This record gives sequence, C-alpha cells and structure tokens, in this order.
Amino acid sequence: MRPRADMPAAHGELTAVPPVSEWADLARTNARAADSWEFEVAGAPVSDVRSEARKTLLAVAANVTAAMGLDAPPVPDDPGPIVVTGHQPDLYHAGVWVKDFLVQHIAHQTGGTGVDIVVDTDGFDRLGVDVPCLDLAEKRCRHDLAVGSGASCFGCAPVPSADQIEAFCQETAAAIRTLPTPAVAGHFSDFCDALREARPFSRSLSDLITGARRRFEGELTDYLELPVTDAAATRPYLRFALDILLDAERFARCHNAVLDEFRSRNRVRTPAQPFPNLSVSHGSVEVPFWLVSAEGRFAARIAEAGDGIDLLGPEGPVLHLPSDTEVALTVLADSGLTLAPRAVTLTLFFRTFLADLFIHGLGGDRYDRVTDGIARAWWGIELPPYVVASLTMYLPLEAPIVSDEDIADLDRRVHRLTHNPDEALAEMSFDSADEQRHALALVEEKRRLVQEISVDGADRKALGTRIRAVNDEMGILVAPLVAEVRARRDALVAQQRDSEVLTDRTYPFCLWSPAQIADEIR
Repeated sequence: MRPRADMPAAHGELTAVPPVSEWADLARTNARAADSWEFEVAGAPVSDVRSEARKTLLAVAANVTAAMGLDAPPVPDDPGPIVVTGHQPDLYHAGVWVKDFLVQHIAHQTGGTGVDIVVDTDGFDRLGVDVPCLDLAEKRCRHDLAVGSGASCFGCAPVPSADQIEAFCQETAAAIRTLPTPAVAGHFSDFCDALREARPFSRSLSDLITGARRRFEGELTDYLELPVTDAAATRPYLRFALDILLDAERFARCHNAVLDEFRSRNRVRTPAQPFPNLSVSHGSVEVPFWLVSAEGRFAARIAEAGDGIDLLGPEGPVLHLPSDTEVALTVLADSGLTLAPRAVTLTLFFRTFLADLFIHGLGGDRYDRVTDGIARAWWGIELPPYVVASLTMYLPLEAPIVSDEDIADLDRRVHRLTHNPDEALAEMSFDSADEQRHALALVEEKRRLVQEISVDGADRKALGTRIRAVNDEMGILVAPLVAEVRARRDALVAQQRDSEVLTDRTYPFCLWSPAQIADEIR
C-alpha cells in the first residue's frame, strides 16, 4: 500500500512520492511490466491495442501541438518511456503546474517522450484568477476570462474575443499593481502576451489556455499536448470504450464493488466521494463516459436493443451499436460522436494504453486508488504504479505568519489579567509613589484574605465579597494593560486574515516565473 502524499507546507517545498530520484527507473520498470499482460480489449490482444494506441496517440498529440502554433519535436519510431500527466485546462496553481515540468524532466532524463493530457471534456463554471488586492477591503479580487453555463466544458466553450482578453488582462493587472512586488505584475503581463499570441491558433477555450500556458513556459518545455477530445476520436480509444459498453452491466458491478470497498476501508460516508456509483435501472446501465458536443457534455447510458445496444443521451437513443465488435467499432468511429471518458476511465485508458509513468497530483492520488482496483476487477491486471507530486509556492509579499496559538496566547493572557489582576500589577508603571503603594497594599490584602478564607470557621461569604471588591479595584488599575493586550490580539487577528490571503498556495500559475518552478525540481 503506497503512503498518502502530504500537502507541502513551506514555500518551495516539493512533495514527491516516491522521491523524484526514483522516477526514471520506475518508468523503465513499468514499461517492462506492461509486456506481461494477457487479456483482450473488445476481442483484440492488449499488446496490439497498446502498441497501436501509443503510436496513434503520440502522432495525434504531435499534430495538435503543432496546430496550436507550438514547436512539436518529431516523434521517433522508438519514443522511449512515455511520461504522462494531465489536468483541466484551467489557470491552476503552481502545485499542479509543477507536474508539467516534472514530465519534461523525466522524459529528458530517460530519453523518453512527455505528454500532457488536456482534460478539455471537464465542465467549468468560471475560468479566471483570484489575486490578492491589498488596497481594497475584500483583500482578494476575482477576474474571469470566461463563464460557463449548464453543461459547459472547456473544449465546448468558444474562444474569448480579443476584447474579452484585453478586459481580463487590464482588470487583473490593476489588482496586481496593489502588491508591493513588481515581479508578479511582470509575470502576468508575459502571460497576457501569451494569451494574445495563442488566440489565432485556438479552436476553443481549452486550446487558448493550453497554448498560452505553453508559450508562457517558453523554451523550458517541449512535451506534447493531447486533448481528451482528440484522443477520444482514435480507434484504440474507441475499442477500449467498446470493451466497456458491450459488457456494461458487468463493468458497473466491478466499478461499484471497488468503490464501495474503498469507501468502507477509508470510512468515507458520502456516496458521491470520490465519485458516485454507476446506476443500473429501468433496463439501462450508466456507463463511465460523457457524450460531448458543441452544446456541452451529458452522461451516457446504454440499453440492450435488438442485436446489440443503444447508446443513450439525455433525450434517448443517439446511436445503435451492433453486437459484432468490429462492426460496432466502425459504426462508432464513423458516427462523429465524442464519447469522452469520465474520471475513472480517463486514467484507466491512459495508464493502461499510453503511459509508462503517470504523474498525479494530490487529488488524483486519492481517486486513482479506485482505478487500480477496477483494473484488477475488470481485466485482472496490476496497473503500473503512478507517482505523486505537488509544490507549494507563496507570492513574494513578505506576509507575517500568525498562528492560532499566537492568538490563543493573548486570549489566555487577557483571561489571567481579568481574573487575577494582582499578577499583572508588577508589570504596571504608576503615575505616583502613592498610587504604587496603594496597588501593593491591595495585592497584600488579597494575599491575606485568601489565606484567611481557607481557615476553619472563617466567614467565607464576607471574605469572598471583600476579595471580589479588591479584585475589582485592582482591575481598574490594570485596565490599561488589558486594553493594550486586547488591541494586540485584535491586530494579530487582522494580520492572520491578511496572511491567509497572502500565503494562499492556490493563486494561478501566471503569477510566477516558469524558470522559478523549473528550478524547484532540479
């Protein structure tokens, strides 16, 4: 059982499980392990499907990367170990971005090929950035480049206009100018230049963000970009999909049993975590794919029909697939439908048929433990181990770090001053000798009263009343000190609120230098 990766806490801290120094050897070992698999994928030997998939997907990735206006190195006949990562084409934080640089690093180290899977089939509500804005009351500003609606996905959404890009860049730059570090504004300006350059080469919002990110990285990277929508049009992928579609009820049982066991083992009580079970009802079976079109993405189901199955969308059948696998493959390929993988089938496909080493982030590490179990239940194989990485980067804003314990210390001090003011009188400076003598007399009287009240037969009620009166009188004397400590506590609370904004690790990658991120893994 692999250890779970912890969130890196300190600035510049990289979490990697196992250590990055072991990744190159693991990639080579994984490539050999896949050679031992013996199972069929919709009637074809896995070795044939994997070989065809690697060749086809790399060719598609090279073409797509070049079509984005990026330099795509030619794919050799022997690509070496294929190192893969992936994420939604969002303006994600440095902890995600570092995976791209690690793909580059390990691919070069092994003489292999790096691929970034662009999950353009994922949905989104808003695409934009959060930035600290220090001269405003809210302290954090949000600026959107695109807003989704309904079933929007990154690959379904249109390319923002030139005017939308300019408005986004100008509004965000205005917030960044409130920061004391000009370097952040410079990095964001470079990214905006990359957005402008990427726009003419973009088919969708996904292409725009991907092309801009790669231009922003510049000569530091030359790995290939592979959007899921393009991968989903290849015959090896469609054969993989048919392997599941033509036996959907058995796949649903495997999928749900593994998920249920995962939840039980990890004490997960929410049935939607890490993702929901597949439903089997009313003569149809939910399948782990999206139907994607210009209108958005929709969950797919299948139902038995005549000599095969019907693929169902939200409004009923969209395609009939005969039971003959090869004929069904041709029908699906010629249909023009985009049948995109969901979470499990996404990594199940790429880890099985493309990657020798798959690099996950902290979130992927959690759900792909389920994928490992599904591969065992469905095909009877052990998938090659993946690796996990994340990085914490804080903006260079010299934010004061205030802990909960710092505030708790002052809370305890206020409590002591309030309930035991005699302990604080020694710290007080008095305006006159008479005032100091009076304070010392009160301290001495309280000490004497406390001794007397513990004696058998003492008038505890009268003594208690006098102790409270003495405490109240001393409380008046130490009130300025109590006020000072409370003010210090309130200032720390305000600093903590500011530090939570300034030390947020999730600000978008376009606020950092690509060279700085690359340096963190060397």
